Amino acid sequence: MKRIGYKQYIAELIFRLPYNIPIYTEDIAFNLAGHFNIEVGQAKALVNVNLPRIADNYDLVRYQKGIYYKAQNTPFGKTKLNPALINRDRYTQKGGVVTGYETGASFLNQIGLTTQVPKYKKYATNAFNQFGGKENKKVMVIIQKPRTHITEDNYLYLQLLDAITNKDKVTFDVPQPEKIILDYIKARKLDFIKLVGYAGIYYNKDTQLRICKIAVVGL
Repeated sequence: MKRIGYKQYIAELIFRLPYNIPIYTEDIAFNLAGHFNIEVGQAKALVNVNLPRIADNYDLVRYQKGIYYKAQNTPFGKTKLNPALINRDRYTQKGGVVTGYETGASFLNQIGLTTQVPKYKKYATNAFNQFGGKENKKVMVIIQKPRTHITEDNYLYLQLLDAITNKDKVTFDVPQPEKIILDYIKARKLDFIKLVGYAGIYYNKDTQLRICKIAVVGL
């Protein structure tokens, strides 16, 4: 049986992907390199050449450099890609692997500690060294270096400890913030001993004292 060529292989990969999710040229290139046993650099060049050629036949839209998506036609025009999906893949989770978490004012607002709605979302992420600590104005993001390598086991604890530390000095403009934090701990079934342990290793004494105050509220 005749083996399919590069363009057809890329086209079949695109055909099998769902609509309205980010499609990364780098991922396609790694897949192509593995299938044809070629260098990744060569595969990237082939992807860059062939994706634009097959775009119209597969409703493929270039979102930005290195990122495409399959748009659906609706009575209101083509669907748009949700940038939150890119933020998730880049900064917090990709392929089921946790790599970061939302932090700063946007997370404080999310859990009810402030009514402020910030312009940018902030993420602590293992990808910090890859992307650097710069603002990404297109997806409205700021990233920061994590206290330690983020994993499935520790991210919820580090995320909450960041909130308690409140490095950005966001005003907690709600009544009983300690109770809100305590309710969050209970709702997420966090282990208080582990929380104290992470605080002792990665955070300062002020954060540790705040945790003690929260514990008193729960008594």
